[in-house]
Amino acid sequence: MSFATDVKATPHLEGALRKGLGAVLATDRTCVTVGTATRLLGSVAVDAALKAPQPNAARWDYLIGQNRSGGAFLYWIEVHPASSTGNIREMEAKLNWLAEWMRTTPLSSYPRQIAWIACGKSAFNSRHPALRSLANRGLRYAGGHLTV
Repeated sequence: MSFATDVKATPHLEGALRKGLGAVLATDRTCVTVGTATRLLGSVAVDAALKAPQPNAARWDYLIGQNRSGGAFLYWIEVHPASSTGNIREMEAKLNWLAEWMRTTPLSSYPRQIAWIACGKSAFNSRHPALRSLANRGLRYAGGHLTV
């Protein structure tokens, strides 16, 4: 299967795949740098696509696919405040949701990076002790910017 095919086969993501970073809101796009644009397979606004079927869920923001020598690589990106440790609890809920939701999709088998991009003022850096449990579960705290 291909990234595009697997996105289309994922419930509620049919038709959500956009070229490049097209699915990423302009304000959030400023926090993401693309190393080689031609390697992008596209992006999906996961939060927007799943808002109607899961209105009360702690949904994840974006999925970006990148072509690497070993095949498709996925970036699961959440642009979220990091102004207090309360935001860490919110990210735990979002990470729990993502793990559970992704498990039931064809996208679960791809190699991936799950990243939190801090928007606005950040109260901590990537070495903050409160982030350890998230890091142990595979979440990368990227600070205010991520390069894909």
